[in-house]
Amino acid sequence: MSTTPPQRSIAIVGAGLGGLACARILQLQNTPVVIYEREPNPASRQQGGSLDMHSNSGTKALEMARLMDEFKKVARYDDQGMKIVGKDGVVYYEDPEVPPEQQVSDRPEIDRTQLRKLFLDPLDSGVIRWSHGVSKVTQDSATNKCTIHFLDPAFEPAVHDFVIGADGTWSRVRPTVSPTLPTYSGVTIVDIFLSDVAKNHPSLAEFVQCGSAMVLGDNKGILPQRNSNDVVRIYVTFRQPLSWAEDIGLKALVDQERYNEARDLLQAQFDGWTKDAVGYLEVPCESLHLRPLYTFKHHEWTSNPGLTLIGDAAHSMTPFAGEGANLALLDGAELGTVIGENIGANEKNWARAIAGFEVKMQRRAWSASDEAMGNMDMIIAPGDPAARVGRWFSRMMMLGRFWNGFSGFVKGLTGWW
Repeated sequence: MSTTPPQRSIAIVGAGLGGLACARILQLQNTPVVIYEREPNPASRQQGGSLDMHSNSGTKALEMARLMDEFKKVARYDDQGMKIVGKDGVVYYEDPEVPPEQQVSDRPEIDRTQLRKLFLDPLDSGVIRWSHGVSKVTQDSATNKCTIHFLDPAFEPAVHDFVIGADGTWSRVRPTVSPTLPTYSGVTIVDIFLSDVAKNHPSLAEFVQCGSAMVLGDNKGILPQRNSNDVVRIYVTFRQPLSWAEDIGLKALVDQERYNEARDLLQAQFDGWTKDAVGYLEVPCESLHLRPLYTFKHHEWTSNPGLTLIGDAAHSMTPFAGEGANLALLDGAELGTVIGENIGANEKNWARAIAGFEVKMQRRAWSASDEAMGNMDMIIAPGDPAARVGRWFSRMMMLGRFWNGFSGFVKGLTGWW
């Protein structure tokens, strides 16, 4: 007599965009799930800057999650412009001004905090276990069941049939799946947050009125980006060894939250650069963070029916294609769909379904990662990359082509943190 296989207990580690998208899809399919998240609450830290949703990934995930109506209420269809400037202030490319009522884009923007809230709000109470930082995951080789161990010894280890590592570049789940570690890309970003910019610093607001700008030269860049609520994020970018921030004393200043001194040190790195860009380093800021960029080179692993990875845990990449957050959302939505459709399958079919999802996810991530590295090497380059990039971008626009990776990468700069 045949029996129906038991339902599987599903756990997600990490309440970032990928984990939340997966949980949302599972909830829509009435599949129980629990998320373990290290942070104490949704507002415990800044969630990053503005993201633009790509129609074949982020927007697709929103549609799968039935959240497009809510998304459209807060999405911004302006601030889509780009300005490319040399270190001497020469503007090599600038999008023409378009009245807001005439702006149409298939890449609408949304602040990461707002996007995360869209997925948090409809989740059932108790789905997310806040303050549950994970130390490691172990697996029973006989049953494939996984035990999640927590940083806080007050929490008893939790056993689940299937665990999803959605916990970022330095995932605590990944070592059980794969021994591979991300490698330093050669570029470090200093992330600066300025609020009330139009009110307090109108000239700085005017410089980035188009939405985003890139001031480039000599393996460096100052990249301001407009966010909602009169916020500008500045990504001060350097091609330097991993030890550079520590060697020049910047890391110590940031760690001690001595932001004024840190800004002075940064400003010294741009002696002779246009005042329009260096001005962002002369005014008080609310926060300043170091972001060394890490990446995988075509990460893959032997499929495991007890656990998998999504988002940066699976395919961390540099932000120069704007794909990190978009792919994390699509990973989560598609994995949630696969789980919901196969939750009661026998072990063989379950393993086949998970492996099929992983292959599809890995292949598209490899392509995006290669594009991101190529873009980074073109943009953060020696000499005068602004002239080359500006000429190239102008030619693309004249041909009526829209290169998603280039025009979108600034909007995705904080998508993976």
